Amino acid sequence: MLARALRVPALRKRLLLTVLAVVLFRLGQNLPLPGLRADALEAPGVDAGGGGGGGGEAAGGDPRLYGLVELLTGDGLGELSVLTFGILPALAARLVADLAGPLIPRVRLLAASGQDGAAVLARRTRWLAVLLAAVLGVVVTTGVYGDGCVPLTGLCAPGESGLVQERADGPLGAVTLVACMTAGAAVVLWLSGLITARGIGEGLSVLLVAQLAAVVPGQVADAARETGGARAALVVLAVVLALVVMTVLAVLVGQAERRIPLQRTKRMIGRHPLGPAPTYVPVRGGQGGFGMMIPASLLLLVPAPAGAWLLPGYVLLVLVHAWLRAGTEPDAVEVAERLKRSGMFVPGIPMGRPTAQYLAYVRSRIGLAAALCMTVVALLPVAALLVLDGPAERFALSATTLLIVASAAVGTALPAARQLESFAAQHAYGPILR
Repeated sequence: MLARALRVPALRKRLLLTVLAVVLFRLGQNLPLPGLRADALEAPGVDAGGGGGGGGEAAGGDPRLYGLVELLTGDGLGELSVLTFGILPALAARLVADLAGPLIPRVRLLAASGQDGAAVLARRTRWLAVLLAAVLGVVVTTGVYGDGCVPLTGLCAPGESGLVQERADGPLGAVTLVACMTAGAAVVLWLSGLITARGIGEGLSVLLVAQLAAVVPGQVADAARETGGARAALVVLAVVLALVVMTVLAVLVGQAERRIPLQRTKRMIGRHPLGPAPTYVPVRGGQGGFGMMIPASLLLLVPAPAGAWLLPGYVLLVLVHAWLRAGTEPDAVEVAERLKRSGMFVPGIPMGRPTAQYLAYVRSRIGLAAALCMTVVALLPVAALLVLDGPAERFALSATTLLIVASAAVGTALPAARQLESFAAQHAYGPILR
């Protein structure tokens, strides 16, 4: 499919623009902020396991939390780069809009207003992302100028040297730092919008995959190095195998459907009978995806002594959410009534209430099977990390990290593949349809 897509000039331009946007994004995540000592955080005793000077206290947190922050910011926060927060403000703004939207009447009205309302909501979400970036910028600047530590990373400057250069030590330098981090978030929003409008795939998803590709291999390599010995290769193999199986299972469950055959009652059009025309009702059960897995997996980061109940609670949350999510499909009674009005029926099942009961029965079985499959997907990263040598708290790599990687792979690859297929088909059959 990719080879056929590359033969289409318009698609080649879109792919080139997407690659250039990703390159600029990663360049911005490696370009240091002005006025800071770019090499300060690379000094001995500064990393999460070090204990030099002021770094020991800051580094006393959970490496798995630091690993998640590194993942969501593309290590821009740890490197104090221009694009400090990566796509984190945009993701947080979208999450806030999705959760708060149904609770605000004005937002509900805009959501029901078609494309114009969607454009207004998108613009307000972008402004919210910039505002969140400014708030995070103030928090980071306060830490950098205060105790010389970067919040949520466990990184500090060695000794009393500090992170700020002498020429930038002052109110103007702090304001400049906040302005640069806020402007960096605006640049990320512009790049994501550019990819969505003129590139391939959804912009934020593509940039998230770029971040993951830059961070996750290093976390896996660190975990393998910490484990050491012959088990190091086993760690890499287990992680790769878990990611592949998770992605394949999630795609299969999300795309699978049970097709309930339908027939139409015979009608006479003149002297010719019309029907029965075979068709079907699709029943799907795996539309929840990774929606609850990633938040629920944060339970596994809670330290003991509550650990004995965390894994069963995690499994129960994922199973119940996936099963309930499967029940949000169109109501069986409504579908049965619609079929009755259109003169269609399930062979061997009477119209009306019996059809609704049959549809609900099939949907419950499909939903339970999909929920069990997604529970297996949720447990795969936990099982893969059992090969690590020692407690999981030692490693930045976590089950949440692997779930985010699999979710991003599924959420980016499928829409991009559909878009490529659509453009290729349009190019092939467009001249015929004109």
